[in-house]
Amino acid sequence: MTARQTGPQAVPVGAFFGLPGFTQPFEQYENLQNVINTLSLTSQTPWNPPGSFQKTDIVKWWELEIDVNFTTTVTGSTLSAEAPYNFLQALKLKLQGQYSPLEVDSGFDAAFFQMYRPMRGSGQNSIQNLDGTNAASTYSNSSIPSTNLVSSGIAANPASGTHWKWLLEIPGGLFIGDYWDMAIDGTLLPNSNGMVAPMGAWVSPQYMGGGERVVVPQFNYAALTAADADSGPLTGSTAGAASVTVNARRVGYYGSANPAELPPVFNWQYRRSSKRVPLGAVNKADIPITEYGQLLSTYVRIFDSGNGGFQDLAAGARNVTKAQLLYGSNLPRFDDDYETMQQRFLAQHGMLPPQSTVVWDMLANTSGNRGLSNDFRVLNTLTNANTHFHLEFGGTFSSTAYAVVGTELLVPVATQ
Repeated sequence: MTARQTGPQAVPVGAFFGLPGFTQPFEQYENLQNVINTLSLTSQTPWNPPGSFQKTDIVKWWELEIDVNFTTTVTGSTLSAEAPYNFLQALKLKLQGQYSPLEVDSGFDAAFFQMYRPMRGSGQNSIQNLDGTNAASTYSNSSIPSTNLVSSGIAANPASGTHWKWLLEIPGGLFIGDYWDMAIDGTLLPNSNGMVAPMGAWVSPQYMGGGERVVVPQFNYAALTAADADSGPLTGSTAGAASVTVNARRVGYYGSANPAELPPVFNWQYRRSSKRVPLGAVNKADIPITEYGQLLSTYVRIFDSGNGGFQDLAAGARNVTKAQLLYGSNLPRFDDDYETMQQRFLAQHGMLPPQSTVVWDMLANTSGNRGLSNDFRVLNTLTNANTHFHLEFGGTFSSTAYAVVGTELLVPVATQ
């Protein structure tokens, strides 16, 4: 005869997370409000906030509301195709005791990640809603795609009183619709029900109160007269003046004394990064991926100031004739020409990637289980060595050419 159990039973961590009456979400302004900087005409200006973000509760992501106000009319400038996002340079979220969840060469890299992996909407829990989008009749794109990040139009010579506004997301974690939890060596781990099966999960929200972490974004504003179109939104013999105002917001959950009400934390942390790699005068390149973890998506964008800056990799003088993502003993995860790569990305996200860019998204699932994003197709660089791009081009770049390698991944951390 089975003995009848009495007394309270332990409730697993996260058992009540997401249930009404237990989980208390919030969206609110941070304690960094109306931080104003005046831009320099010829040099970058550091963003120097008076303090750090709040050290309470649980954060899914932060938002920076950026407003560039042209205080006098700008003349003699040329507008970059990456405007206005590359107003921010060397952008990083300093997160004490953790990897930086965002650490990119340019604000444009942060914007591109946001274009195809937004924190809000269906980009978080499934393939993006492609209703009303049209496949392009040609894949030879020549401009940065519209992103809906900017609230007003931009011009090469903005008049006094013109505002450029956009919202930049800084992720603390990522929601994955079908998340397979695994050890660093790739061994699958059981979920909260004790089964080896996928689950919907935030990987992983940032608990701010436990470690009293110092959290603050770090970046530079580009000069109003940037050295080239990748280093800032305006180039040329610019005359004029502008200031920038930044407001910060946070989205997350209030803390609780009951662990069952809080989201579980995994041994993986979400990270977006980009790093500059010199190319030089080459017509083929092997570019290593130096970040380690579960690689969710990756891209290379190319800039060659000696050949006009941005490159048309579909049909230009230095077009891509072969695009491969290789690992191990040169096993191809992807073996594409440029149009095949673009067509796949268009099917996943309803837009073409920016000019000068080769991109592969392994997290978005357009045909698998319920159309949810999932991590069983990702490339684990901890168990697969020699992960790299192999690119071949129809022409040769100049000696000043460089590539920016973007990686979106889950990096291993100790549970905190």
